[in-house]
Amino acid sequence: MKKLSIEKKINASAFAFVAILSATAYSQVAQAAAGTTASTSSTYIGADAVYGKMKFREHYGDNIFSKKWIPGVNLFVGHMFNENWGAEIGYEVDKKMKRTETVKAGNTVAGIYMDPGLFTYRSYNTSFKQHHAYLGAIAKKRILDNNFISLMLGVSLSHIQARYNIFADSIPGAPPNVTRTFSKTKPIPVIRVSLEHKFNDKFGLKALATWRKTSKFKIKSEERPDTDAQVKLKNTINLGIGVNYYI
Repeated sequence: MKKLSIEKKINASAFAFVAILSATAYSQVAQAAAGTTASTSSTYIGADAVYGKMKFREHYGDNIFSKKWIPGVNLFVGHMFNENWGAEIGYEVDKKMKRTETVKAGNTVAGIYMDPGLFTYRSYNTSFKQHHAYLGAIAKKRILDNNFISLMLGVSLSHIQARYNIFADSIPGAPPNVTRTFSKTKPIPVIRVSLEHKFNDKFGLKALATWRKTSKFKIKSEERPDTDAQVKLKNTINLGIGVNYYI
């Protein structure tokens, strides 16, 4: 049932994307029929340097996983059908983040309550990584001679993997050495706003902000899916700068 639900989401996103492109094509035909001029089409490639912060929900990873800003890179190719409408496909990968943390009993870690009657603390080594492949429709508007603002609406096939290892606690004896892995890939909505300055017909520099609905990620432990071990994410925003090269 879960696989079928994901397929329905992908199909719905693909249908919406095709509908947007169909509307764009119809607009171009209408412009031609009316005798109005449209900008020539153009294909572009580029790269973005991005920074973001992945936030976990309280009691579901917020107290053991890294809270630092995460650097990443996004590579993409797009096509503008005219000056105002286009499409883009890209792939973003972010740096793997690690953290070592000791948590006192009485707290809840990744869905597991730490009973003070059993021990006083636990120590964790954690890691977190992510990557996102996306497809989006672009709406673009000139605001000054060489400056453009654009909005991208699309779907991101996002992969999230979080892992922790309990390497020590206050129970006498050997360290527990318990590992839990939380991994999932699923389609989620993505929205990006960017402001671009074009130096000439070939090169443009842009600033951007990207929002992803990562709150859809609620991931059970692979090793023990029958337990309460689980991580949950909040929505995320990435900020960055990038370069476009128009072919």
